[in-house]
Formats: sequence, C-alpha cells, structure tokens
Amino acid sequence: MTTVQITILVEQGFVPTELALVQDVLRIAGRLGQGIRFDTQVCTTAGNDLIEGMGGMFIRAQPLALGEEVMPDHLIVLGGAGITARFAQLRARLRWSERMGLNIILMSDAASEWQRLNPEGGQLTSHWEDHQLWSTALCHQGGDLALFSTSGRITTAAGMMSAADVILGQIVAPRSSWLAQAVGNILLMDRIRDGAARQPRSENDVNALRLVNLETTIAAMEGNLEDPLSTTDLAALAGLSVRQFERRFRNALGQSPMAFYRTLRLRRAKALIEQTAMKITEISVACGFGSPSGFSKHYANMFGVSPSRRRTQLSAKAVPFGPTSNTQGYQDAPVPFSAHPPCPSVHAAGADETPVRRTGR
Repeated sequence: MTTVQITILVEQGFVPTELALVQDVLRIAGRLGQGIRFDTQVCTTAGNDLIEGMGGMFIRAQPLALGEEVMPDHLIVLGGAGITARFAQLRARLRWSERMGLNIILMSDAASEWQRLNPEGGQLTSHWEDHQLWSTALCHQGGDLALFSTSGRITTAAGMMSAADVILGQIVAPRSSWLAQAVGNILLMDRIRDGAARQPRSENDVNALRLVNLETTIAAMEGNLEDPLSTTDLAALAGLSVRQFERRFRNALGQSPMAFYRTLRLRRAKALIEQTAMKITEISVACGFGSPSGFSKHYANMFGVSPSRRRTQLSAKAVPFGPTSNTQGYQDAPVPFSAHPPCPSVHAAGADETPVRRTGR
C-alpha cells in the first residue's frame, strides 16, 4: 500500500468550493485506491482551531507543522481573505518547504499573492479576476490565464472548479492515470483539463456573444478600459457599419455599445475600489473617466453610493480576517497591490465619456 500525505492549509475566509473539491477528489481516489491511499490533514496558521470559510462554513484545523520530521508529499494552500493577509509571513516557509522537496499547490488568492510577491517568478497562473486587477493596479500584463501552471515544485492555479482538475492532474494522475480518469468519471467530468486549458477571459466570455460575433469587440472594450475606443472603432473591429453594429449590439444585449462599455469600466472601478488601495482619482483615470466628478456621478447612478462613500463604508466595517475572496465576492477592506503610480492618463480634463485618441493613431 502506497500512502500519499497531503496537507491542506486553510485560513479565515477560505473558499469552501476549493476545500470541498480537494477533499472529495482525494476521498474518491482513496476509495478506488488500487493500492494507493491519500491521507489528508487540514491545517492553519491561525491561533484557533475553528476556521470560518466564506458563507459561514466552519471547519476544525490543526496548527500547521512543516519541519524536517513532519513533511507531507503535497501542500495545498486554499484561497480566501485570510491567506491574502498572512501570505507575506507564510512565503518564507513555502520557500523552505520547496527547497526541502515539498510539492506545493497554490489556489486562487494564494496564487495571486505568490504572483504579487514574485513578479519575475516564471510562468504563473491566477484567477482571471485577480489577473485583471493585477494588470490594472500595476500597469502590468503579466501572469497566465491557463487553469494552472507549474514552475519547479510550485503549482499556481486559478482555483474554484479547476481545483478538481489540478488535484487529479498533479497528485492522482502521476501515481495512476487510470485512477485519475476513474475519479473524473464518478464526478461526471467529461474530461480532466490539463494546465494549458484556458480560463474564461472574463464574465463577458459567454457563447451568446460569440454567436452574434461580438466576442472580439467586447474583448477590445475590456482591453481598452483606460482609453475607451469610439463606436466607429468598435464597429470597424466587428466589420459592420456603425448603424448595423449598434442595432446588433442592442438586440443581443439590450443596450447601446457605449452604455455597455461604461458598465464594464464601472465594474472594474468597483473591484479596484473594494480590492485595492489605489486612490479614487487614479481609479477614475484607470477606468477611462477623464473627470473625477463625472466618474463619481456614473458610479453613484449604477451602485447607489459614491466611490468615496463606498471606501468609507469599507473602512468602517473592516476586520482583520473578514469573509471575502476575489473568487466569491469583494473584500471588506482595501488591500494595497503596490506602491507603483497609476498608468499615465491619456484623457483631457473633463473628457469623461468622450474617447481621446492615442497619439499616432
């Protein structure tokens, strides 16, 4: 009988979806076993043993012990608000464990923190929401939108539903490809996705948009939030006249292209307000609003509260390990991504909804 020792690290505000998938995949693999047993232990670095996940799920965890005499085969670090807060202190232990031969899987927020602290660390993967925030806050397009990627003994993964794929691919399949496929069949997975499988590009990456040939146009919108493209530019990308483009867009999405574009920019602004420490004026520029007052007006119309008021609310209710995660909701307290300055503005004062063309275009 071969025994595989696996430690699962959870912190306050962990993602229950990831925990359930990791445990169930390994439980089923152990049941089908064929001479392989998977022993799991849930641990934490928090001071107490009762850990609350998002949505009010509680789990008991033991203190994390990573020493030369107590070394599992794999360490799986789940995402969540607590891991974001503790990751800087945990990084040295992860580095030491990596040098000692431990295979480490970092899910969602943990992967994002590893990316933030190791920007030149080779091929890295994070959840697409984190990737968007990272790119905006740091004016940086680094990171990968694959489901997971491995560099040395560190695997960074998008988390959420891909937790099943990464556990099957990185832990079960290397010991028995038959066993991995059998577990996938029981879980009704049509296939086990490898790390190269792509994440959705964003919440707008849906088949309905492909069917009406708007996918490329919306990708262009998402790639140009700071410097919005004009309706004419977008129609040209779609290969349509402005009139045809606006009609197709309204029929498919129930609103004009510019209204939809503004919604994308405001959603990104909301995420930046709630998940980073960027100044509101910087967020206004980063999301394509040339006038802070115009940005505040549009934000309040959409979300029922001004940007500054929302920041005040977050500061008032912030707790050290509030229940949050980028994969399940927004954080209760802004978390600084970087001290880097914002991307330079290309908007004239008061430009707000009028796109300003880039030089040389």
